[in-house]
Amino acid sequence: MFRKNLLIIFSLVFATVFSQQRTQPAKLSAKGDYTHESTSTIFPALWSGFQREAIYSYDLKNNHVAVGYVQQTTKKNKTTLTLYIYPKKEIDNQLLRDEFSTYEYALNQNSNKGTDLKPSFGSASNEHLKVNYMYSIFNHSMGQPDFFKGVKYTDKKSLLAIYECGGWGFKIRISSDDMTSDQIAELKDKTENYFGLLNIASKRPLPISRTPDIVLSPVVKRDSMMINSTITAAQAKIEWLATHLEKKELLTGFNDMNVDSEVFAIEKMIDFYKKHEKDWTMDQDTKKYFDEMIRIADNGKIKDHIYEKYNRLINYEQGAARKDEYIQFRIDKNISEDTNQILYKIFYKLE
Repeated sequence: MFRKNLLIIFSLVFATVFSQQRTQPAKLSAKGDYTHESTSTIFPALWSGFQREAIYSYDLKNNHVAVGYVQQTTKKNKTTLTLYIYPKKEIDNQLLRDEFSTYEYALNQNSNKGTDLKPSFGSASNEHLKVNYMYSIFNHSMGQPDFFKGVKYTDKKSLLAIYECGGWGFKIRISSDDMTSDQIAELKDKTENYFGLLNIASKRPLPISRTPDIVLSPVVKRDSMMINSTITAAQAKIEWLATHLEKKELLTGFNDMNVDSEVFAIEKMIDFYKKHEKDWTMDQDTKKYFDEMIRIADNGKIKDHIYEKYNRLINYEQGAARKDEYIQFRIDKNISEDTNQILYKIFYKLE
């Protein structure tokens, strides 16, 4: 029961508010294959040594579902595999990061040890589509109810993978008592192929003929310089993604995990500030922000700044090795936490 409740909790972490969302998750009854009608994804009762254990629905149309499988290898050892499919009303360039970090927080709430989800990045493609994703294979001490101890914590090898599938979200969660990291990675790949990751992504491609919309953080609206320089950064981000990503991956998501896209946007923002510094009266916080960002840029620390800003959820291989050096740089150069604010998002509204 405890693990089934976790399945519900973790799915609700990413629940989008729909007009027909259920007030409580409903456990669906299905004999034999269960088909997710909107994506044509088939969940068999038995698959590759795994037995389907539960199907939960979170909306009245059964678009948002979580399907749990279990493989009992011995009396004490088992592997659980949970698959999540959920529709999106909109998608933005921060969504993958937001989902990943929210899930890490939820896992740490159910652990007596720190759970470290070191991010890795991957993709799957065919001639028509390319799906990008973020994943982590990690150790997790999972809490389970115990008659004598109240909660008993068991060390497990785990995986979380979250995929950009256009207007659909897809997520894989694995937890195992006896699998190695390599075996879990192999199971992830096998799951992607069998359950049709690319087919799911084909159902609601993004409207890339339209330019993405921009939403500004409230903090940006303090003066004209902050507004216009942030819009410049967002437009630069859109430009970089459009010119550096393949059409087939733009159809499935923003894939805004390349550190170079953020570097380009920041440099354009700073250039705009320098060009128009005398054009408007600025709030003191705006002046302070750009003074600090210019110090970061002049010292060749933009990528390190981005790595810290996104709490390492960015594809920058040198980030971890340079983290401590950047922290000391911030102290020495009086760089405040204000530079880490997310000032904008680019997005598509899908409904």
